[in-house]
Formats: sequence, structure tokens, C-alpha cells
Amino acid sequence: MFGKTIRVILLLGVGVFFFASLALAKTNTINVGHDVVLPDGQTLKAGTYNVVVDEKLDQVQFIQRSVVVVTHRCKCIVQEKKNDADSILTNEEAPNKQVLKEIRFRGETRVITLPS
Repeated sequence: MFGKTIRVILLLGVGVFFFASLALAKTNTINVGHDVVLPDGQTLKAGTYNVVVDEKLDQVQFIQRSVVVVTHRCKCIVQEKKNDADSILTNEEAPNKQVLKEIRFRGETRVITLPS
């Protein structure tokens, strides 16, 4: 009986920690108009993604239909001026190979960069 109580308390603690970490991460939606490659070589297909940025972990996740498609490290840079629109910045490293370098969300002052 005592062991069962301890197990329930531990599970509740893990659940609270998990949901608290989700609450700290900022989520936005972005439309990727064409296939892009992340700096580490992962491919992000064209489509609409929920983007979860966890600044404490320096990590960004691209989610489609409740499934994490890609995870990559990121660095957030705060600017004085708010971004006018959602946008992604890519560099063409080879013909037909666009590498995602940064993401900006409308109304935010941060720029999310994706380092190599």
C-alpha cells in the first residue's frame, strides 16, 4: 500500500513537471512554402507547422498533427522593434537547397536563429 502511494506521488510530480515545461515554451504557427533543410541536414517539408521554442533549452521543435517532425537547437536574439510579419530566412547553399537560418513571428521582438 505504501509503495503504491509513493508511485502515485512520483507520477503526479513527473506530470506536473512535464506540463510546467510545456507552459514555459512559446508556441507559434508558421507556413513553410517550400522544402527547406536545417543546418544539421534534416529536411523540413513544405507545410504548416506549430513551432515550439524553448529558450531555456535553446531548442526549437516543428510539429505537425501533434507529431514532432524536427527538433533543432536555436538561439533567440531580442531586438528593439517588433517583427511586422511571420517570416523565415533561408540561404541557398546549392542549387535547389535552401537552408533555414532564422524564423520571425509577427508581434514578437525576438529572432530565432538556427546555428550550424
